[in-house]
Amino acid sequence: MDTPHTAQFSHTDSVDLVLCTAQEQFLVSPQEETRLWIKNAEGFFERLCNTHITVLDAALKSGQLVIMETQNRDGTWTGAQPQVMNSASEEDQEFHGQPGICGLTNLGNTCFMNSALQCLSNVPQLTEYFLKNCYLEELNFCNPLGMKGEIAEAYADLVKQAWSGRHRSIVPNVFKTKVGHFASQFLGYQQHDSQELLSFLLDGLHEDLNRIKKKEYVELCDAAGRPDQAHHPPWHCQQEVAQEAWQNHKRRNDSVIVDTFHGLFKSTLVCPDCGNVSVTFDPFCYLSVPLPVSHKRVMEVFFVSMDPRRKPEQHRLVVPKKGKISDLCVALAKHTGVSPERMMVADVFSHRFYKIYQLEESLSSILDRDDIFIYEVSGRAAIGENSREDVVLPIYLRERTPAQDYNSSYYGLMLFGHPLLVSVPRDRLSWDALYHILLYRLSRYVTRPSSDDEDDGDEKADTEDKDNIPKPGHMAGSSSQDFGMEQAGPSSGVAGGHRAPVDSSPGPSHWPQRAWRKQLFTLQTVNSNGTSDRSTFNEDTHGVSFSSQPYIAIDWEPEMKKRYYDEVEAEGYVKHDCVGYVLKKAPVRLQECIELFTTVETLEKENPWYCPTCKKHQLATKKLDLWTLPETLIIHLKRFSYTKFSREKLDTLVEFPIRDLDFSEFVIKPQNESAPELYKYDLIAVSNHYGGLRDGHYTTFACNKDSGQWHYFDDNSVSPVTENQLESKAAYVLFYQRQDVARRLQPQPTLSEPPASPACSSAPSPESMDVN
Repeated sequence: MDTPHTAQFSHTDSVDLVLCTAQEQFLVSPQEETRLWIKNAEGFFERLCNTHITVLDAALKSGQLVIMETQNRDGTWTGAQPQVMNSASEEDQEFHGQPGICGLTNLGNTCFMNSALQCLSNVPQLTEYFLKNCYLEELNFCNPLGMKGEIAEAYADLVKQAWSGRHRSIVPNVFKTKVGHFASQFLGYQQHDSQELLSFLLDGLHEDLNRIKKKEYVELCDAAGRPDQAHHPPWHCQQEVAQEAWQNHKRRNDSVIVDTFHGLFKSTLVCPDCGNVSVTFDPFCYLSVPLPVSHKRVMEVFFVSMDPRRKPEQHRLVVPKKGKISDLCVALAKHTGVSPERMMVADVFSHRFYKIYQLEESLSSILDRDDIFIYEVSGRAAIGENSREDVVLPIYLRERTPAQDYNSSYYGLMLFGHPLLVSVPRDRLSWDALYHILLYRLSRYVTRPSSDDEDDGDEKADTEDKDNIPKPGHMAGSSSQDFGMEQAGPSSGVAGGHRAPVDSSPGPSHWPQRAWRKQLFTLQTVNSNGTSDRSTFNEDTHGVSFSSQPYIAIDWEPEMKKRYYDEVEAEGYVKHDCVGYVLKKAPVRLQECIELFTTVETLEKENPWYCPTCKKHQLATKKLDLWTLPETLIIHLKRFSYTKFSREKLDTLVEFPIRDLDFSEFVIKPQNESAPELYKYDLIAVSNHYGGLRDGHYTTFACNKDSGQWHYFDDNSVSPVTENQLESKAAYVLFYQRQDVARRLQPQPTLSEPPASPACSSAPSPESMDVN
């Protein structure tokens, strides 16, 4: 710090005079950027941001210390810690590179911020505005809607460092702190949306640089009620209203952000009852365009056959997005040949049924991450006089564990494996018959006791607690036709270990009672959570009857499970051929998204329009049209879709032109045919998002305003790319520059300058991006 100088000022002198005097005293050029600090009573330094106020208003006292700080050539400040990489070597400190080719360090899930900053930094006229210090004369410290100029200054510092050509990478921690201070949603280090940060930043820069110091009250303009308009205002009336709306907007909002990014919508509302038409013109800063959404949805399910010999099958089904559970069953029936009436759909979570769906329920209640199992059951409807109604029993598997390790309400039993839905005859059902039915359904991965096992178990069986053995009895009059595919056969593993054919096998009443003296498991009624519940069944001499929807648990002793239950086989499944099919989504053109944006839509119930003629709120039709477009057009692709039951990211490939994006067919304002470049745009930057809803990574493609070369910005890494690498499914926010502006800003090359050579290196593949 230099030796202090003393100067005298009047209370009416401006702080700007103090700054000029300091520059003269310390021989600092007026063109060099400086800022003033004062030392307060507590010994801390405070910034004197507004140099246009008086010494009295700045509360400067006689004898007070004022410090002038100068900015370094690399954009950093002498009194502040340089925002460069801490590990920079001496070679890095002497680095001289292409201005603007500078990475931004990821501070922890701040790739969304880095992506938005790199896009904005590569808007030529905005960057020139800050590099040439034009913002200093327009800082608005008194705007109650602004941020006291702090966001604009922090952004300016960042731009000057990035475009100094003296840094490979900078650390945007000061800017991050400022953003978190004025927008609490960006505090901390959670992942956010680059478009949301961009929206906040554009609004913050606008208010900090608003040339309007005192905003006046302005009434909204509406074409309705004009003397020369009928139901639809003629063009000259609309032009008058549009011009008035823009002038009113500029009376309250006038900044470099408005000059660069703001355009004008035409909004048309039509009352469905009286036909009243309301036409208004509203400013916009960016276009949020929808993507064409497919009315189909791909769902992965597991099909569990009644035939125990068949492993569960994984299927990939295409169903209507707004369809019902029955549509899911119909789609599966085409793959399996099983009638949809013989299917039940369930959501399986943590070895239990989270929900068993009804056929009329909506598919929207099923999330993509849910594990959906579709079970084949016997026909629900009773057909013919001799047929009987069946009941579908949810079956859980439990293993007995030491009771002290678990809550006593679980009786020391832990759920495992996949649950089943088993259909059994409702009448004359005994525990013994149910045991045999379940043993048959488990026969693929449960080994039945051999003859030697039975001989070893005779003495033990005589001494064991009789309550652990299913009570003897059978279903009166049962036959092979009664059980159908659920029927077990005499040679289904009791002695020889072979499985019987599904059909023409005798019922449980014909199985040798000698073979079943050793029981593999016991049965217990439970509730839907799999905990014991003894209130849902009654047993009498005629069998088992249920007073409500029963859940049955198959309880295994650890030794029996280890000996007879094959866990590997139980978890096995096969993939249907449909799983291998690659379902390609057809790409859409950016122009299709813009067309969707300008189509007529009906307002939602939550957002009705008050009709001044009907004197009540109406679900009017609304149409947005483009009236005027800005110099730099930001197009936000609405990839993230949120509904009541689902959230998804649309990974549709949007084909967007790099040059000559023509908006002449979308702008409805009478056009100047002699200047077609007023409606044509060239791409200058792309914010990319890789990943899904819960995690992801943001990067940027940007065209350098000086060299015309495209680069790929991935946090602190920067690499050149070619134009054919820009288009991908990750494209999220597009920045377009109007061609007349690009020509105006483009420096005229001299004859001695060689043409720029195209880049030959490549960016990482979009499908292999790292995820935060």
